[in-house]
Amino acid sequence: MQAAANPRNLLFALLLTMLISSRLVHSGHFTSSPSLSPSPSPAVGNPTANDHEPSKGKGTVNKLRRGSFPATCRSKCDECEPCMPVQVSVRAMSLEENEYYPQVWKCACGDSIFSP
Repeated sequence: MQAAANPRNLLFALLLTMLISSRLVHSGHFTSSPSLSPSPSPAVGNPTANDHEPSKGKGTVNKLRRGSFPATCRSKCDECEPCMPVQVSVRAMSLEENEYYPQVWKCACGDSIFSP
C-alpha cells in the first residue's frame, strides 16, 4: 500500500509546486524587469497634452506611453491632403498564412501610402 501512495504523493507535490511558482511569477516576485502588461493609454491618434512634456516640480519626466504610436505625417504625402497615419501589416515571404504579421505606421492619402 505504501508503494501505491508514493507516486500519488509525488504527483500532488509536483502540482502544488507548479501552482505556487506560477502564482509567484504572475505576481511579479521573480521578474527583474518592469511588467510587460499593457498600461492604460489614450486612444491611438489622440495623444494627451503632457505625453512628452516634463512634469512640474521636481524636474522628472512623466512616463511615456508604451508601444507604437502614430507617425507624424506632416509634409510626407507629396502635398496630398489629408495625410493621415495608418497601420499597415508587413508580410514576409517566409511567414505562413496563419502567423503574426508585424504592423508599422505609414502615412496615407487617397489610395497612396507613403513612408513617414
